[in-house]
Amino acid sequence: MDKKIIAIVNPAAGSGKTARIWPEKSAYLKKEFNKFEDIYTEKPGDAVKIARSAVTENYDCIIAVGGDGTVNEIVNGMLSASRRKRRTKLIVYPLGTGSDLSRTLNLQTDTVKFSSLIKRGKSKQIKVLKAEFLNKQLEKDKRYFINIADCGMGAEVARNLNQSQKTMAGSLSYLIKIFQTLFKYQNKEMRVEADNKLIYQGKLNSAIIANGNYFGGGIKIAPEADLLQNKINLVLLKNFSKPGIIFNLLRGYYGRHLSHPLVESHLVKKVKITTAEKVELELDGESTGYIDAEFMISQSKIPIIF
Repeated sequence: MDKKIIAIVNPAAGSGKTARIWPEKSAYLKKEFNKFEDIYTEKPGDAVKIARSAVTENYDCIIAVGGDGTVNEIVNGMLSASRRKRRTKLIVYPLGTGSDLSRTLNLQTDTVKFSSLIKRGKSKQIKVLKAEFLNKQLEKDKRYFINIADCGMGAEVARNLNQSQKTMAGSLSYLIKIFQTLFKYQNKEMRVEADNKLIYQGKLNSAIIANGNYFGGGIKIAPEADLLQNKINLVLLKNFSKPGIIFNLLRGYYGRHLSHPLVESHLVKKVKITTAEKVELELDGESTGYIDAEFMISQSKIPIIF
C-alpha cells in the first residue's frame, strides 16, 4: 500500500523490550507498506519533534512504539504542528512498562492484525486533556495528556519507577513500587475544585484526572472515564490508611473501588487542585512537576486507529 507511515520507536521502553521485539515487526510492516519508515528516539523530547515533523510533512499515520510516555510525547508533537496540517492519524503498538492506554483501547499486538488495522485506517476522534502546572523548576508550564494525570502517591510511584531499573513485567514493576512508596508516603492536604465548585478539601492520598480507565500497569482506577465523551473523570482517593490502600488495591484492579466511602468519582469539565505542600504530578506515567495545577478538555482531538 502507498500509505505514508512513520513509526516512532522508543527502544528503552519496557526495560529495553522494544529494542528486542520491534525489528522483526518492522521488517514485516515494511513488506506490507511501500512508504514505511521507523525512527528510534535517543532521549526525552525526541518523539515530540519527530511527530511534529511527521504531521507537517503529511504522513498518513504515526505508529507510537513504546509505552504511555512515548504516546504522550507524540500527542504533544502532533498538537504542536500547524492546525492546517493535522490530517495524520495515530496508532499505538504497546511495548511499555505499563501501556495503560492500550488497555482502554483494547489494542492489537499481533502483527498481522495490526497491519490490517492500518490498512483499514478507520479512526475515532479521541479527546485530549490539557494540564497547566508547575514544572520541576517550579515555573508555570502546560502539557497535553491523553490517558491519566495523578497528583499524590501515584505520581511518586511513577517517579520512583522511572528512576529504577525496570527489570520485571510492567504490572509487577508497578506493584513493587506501590508498596515501596506506600511505606514512606504521607497523605497530602489538597483543595480540589471542579467546574468552579469546591469538591473536597482535606487530606488526600491521590487525585486522579482521567481520560482513560487504567493506570499503574493495569489498575482500573477510573471505570467511569470515556475517551469519546466530553467529560473528565475525577477520582479522589481520600485519607486512606496504609492498610486501607493495600486491602483495596485488588478491588482497584477490577474497578470495584468506587463504592468505598473514602473514594469519590465525578464527571466534570475542569479541575483545579491547589496545596501548600509539595505534591508531585505525573502525566501519562511521566513525572512532570508539581501542583498547583489545572486540568481541562482541550479543543483539539487526536484521530486514533483502534
